[in-house]
Amino acid sequence: MSTEESRAIFHRIIDELWNQQKLDVCDELFAADSDSPSAPGIPPGPEGVKMIAGMFLAAFPDLHVDIEIEIAEGDMVGGRLRQRGTHTGPMVSPQGTIAATGKAVNFTEVAMMRIADGKVTRSWYWTDMIGLLTQIGVIGGPPSARG
Repeated sequence: MSTEESRAIFHRIIDELWNQQKLDVCDELFAADSDSPSAPGIPPGPEGVKMIAGMFLAAFPDLHVDIEIEIAEGDMVGGRLRQRGTHTGPMVSPQGTIAATGKAVNFTEVAMMRIADGKVTRSWYWTDMIGLLTQIGVIGGPPSARG
């Protein structure tokens, strides 16, 4: 695959999966055995991606993702992402379910993907969860500020 083809897949994931919330695009863009070491315990392949995306989009139904920095070389593509949305649905976390707060969020993530034969085979995500959880009042700040 060319670097431009890998970039096009990365853009489709951001635009179609996240911004247009088309979960079925995962079947086309992720290999059946793809995995993500950043999310241990999720099923492999498109089903695992759909699970994570579905949970996140349920918590932030108006989520919008922008690519701020993009890099691509060989079979790797990724970048720094800016995510904005409103916490209007329950958010599942390792600590349990966090009820909707109605608070707006603005946080970053770094995503890297290995692509072969037109599909993501492995992906890594480093999300600013501390920033996200602080913005919805779960951690940080004085108790009165956590709503």
